[in-house]
Amino acid sequence: MFNVEDSSKCRILFEIVTDLKECNIRNLTTLKFSKDRFEPGITGLKYNYKGIVRYFMPTDAIVNSIMSVNQLLNYLSKQCGISKKTNKISERVHLMRTEPIEYFHILSSAFITYNDEAIELERGIPSIDFNKSIIKESMLKSVDWLVENMNEDGSFLYFYDPCKNTIIDDLHPNMINPLYNNILRHSGGTITLLRAYEHTNNEIYLKSAKKSLDFLISTFREHKYKNEYACYPFFNKKSKLGGAGIGLVALMHYYIHTRDLSYKKYMDGLVRHILSRVDRDGEMIGYYIHPKFNNGKAIINPDDNTKKELFSFYYPGEALLGLALYYRYMENIDEEFKIDIATKSIQALDFLIYKRPIKYDYLFTSLPADAWLMQAIEEWIKVDGFKNDDYIKFVYDDTQKMFDQMYTKDNTPNYIKDYIGGFFYNYGDHVYHDASRCEGIVSAYYLAKYLGDENKAKEILERMLLSAKGLMKTWHTPQSSYAQIEPKRAQHSFRFKLTRSWVRVDSVQHAACFFARLIYAIDDSFNSPKKI
Repeated sequence: MFNVEDSSKCRILFEIVTDLKECNIRNLTTLKFSKDRFEPGITGLKYNYKGIVRYFMPTDAIVNSIMSVNQLLNYLSKQCGISKKTNKISERVHLMRTEPIEYFHILSSAFITYNDEAIELERGIPSIDFNKSIIKESMLKSVDWLVENMNEDGSFLYFYDPCKNTIIDDLHPNMINPLYNNILRHSGGTITLLRAYEHTNNEIYLKSAKKSLDFLISTFREHKYKNEYACYPFFNKKSKLGGAGIGLVALMHYYIHTRDLSYKKYMDGLVRHILSRVDRDGEMIGYYIHPKFNNGKAIINPDDNTKKELFSFYYPGEALLGLALYYRYMENIDEEFKIDIATKSIQALDFLIYKRPIKYDYLFTSLPADAWLMQAIEEWIKVDGFKNDDYIKFVYDDTQKMFDQMYTKDNTPNYIKDYIGGFFYNYGDHVYHDASRCEGIVSAYYLAKYLGDENKAKEILERMLLSAKGLMKTWHTPQSSYAQIEPKRAQHSFRFKLTRSWVRVDSVQHAACFFARLIYAIDDSFNSPKKI
């Protein structure tokens, strides 16, 4: 029976227009701060088409999971009937900009009911407390979401869109049986479970991690490195360096917590495989198998042009982090094997620090994206012979570059304070609340602590707390899930964007792993003076 007093069945959204200004739809943008900016969840549109006035209220962005101008205009084309003229989104968008339609920007004030409360919304999102306790709670509950959404075979639910109530990945809509998955992000999910275990000693996280590791190992193929067993994940017809790297990181986290040697064969095999992918000049080859190269067979000694086509900006850092954890924590490593690991790791680090900026200069962006390498350097610095000032400088420099590309109190317009702590490539971009980059920044913090640079650590912590505050706005809470078809299904997961509702295993992974490490850096008395 429908019960208006039952928040699990009925939520009432009350929203009124508070301001109205003319809008030039041709100039509507999300890329710069101007009078023509569309800010999803903050601004809406009133429009008159063929004598009929319609509204896209600001909170409709949350209700309909809309973030971009194209998404907005495509939605409006369906609302007013223009979509019937064409199935192409680009043509619908063009028509919505060129048809004789009168547009106005609108602002609003909005409230949503929850139990016996009426909660004010900002960008369609209720405010939330921000303190050490809530950071830990969100971390653990998001990991619980991963556990609750594991499949029987040990894989994770890869994607969920609460707006459409679908688990079919938005980027791979034709992959239905089986659904699209990604073995790197799978291993990231395993690491997340083990971060939660580190904080709680709750066996459910450990058991779930083991189950997920068994799924990872089911994808392994083998070859030889120096006449010894080597192995690698083979998934989606590819073998990626990052798949071996993050897989090794996941296995090492499990080993560090359990000292269980039952996976040692595979850890040794992954290390050998990664070493086999370090070229003579230290470059790590991004793929071992790719369907578009060498007829889908193993890629051995590729020429320079092939290496460039196969190069990944992220995979080397992932692989080096795995090697570092193995080198530092695995017991009784054969001495010759240990020398091989150290030698090739230095070669690879030197390539990334000294040669990559020249050879692959076109891959670098204004906003750094090498958090895995930052994490790897944090580990390698603690090994004799690896305390290279240039490695340290790389971590600090990338951290500073991210801070330079961060929305702060000083550069953020008053009406979008929830941007603070997030990043941009170009000032005016819709905010990137990016926990994956924050994982690199938290490594910089612990590197500074390890090196005794308390001033730098303090500076980094202040910025990390800004980022954490922004990320909390992407946490699906019972209060914020009012627009979802099955409100409980996404609750306690993290989404990537403020108004786009979809969740992916790595949107949870990165936020939870960042928070899991941040918690140790926060004083118990930390508490934001007001809700965010």
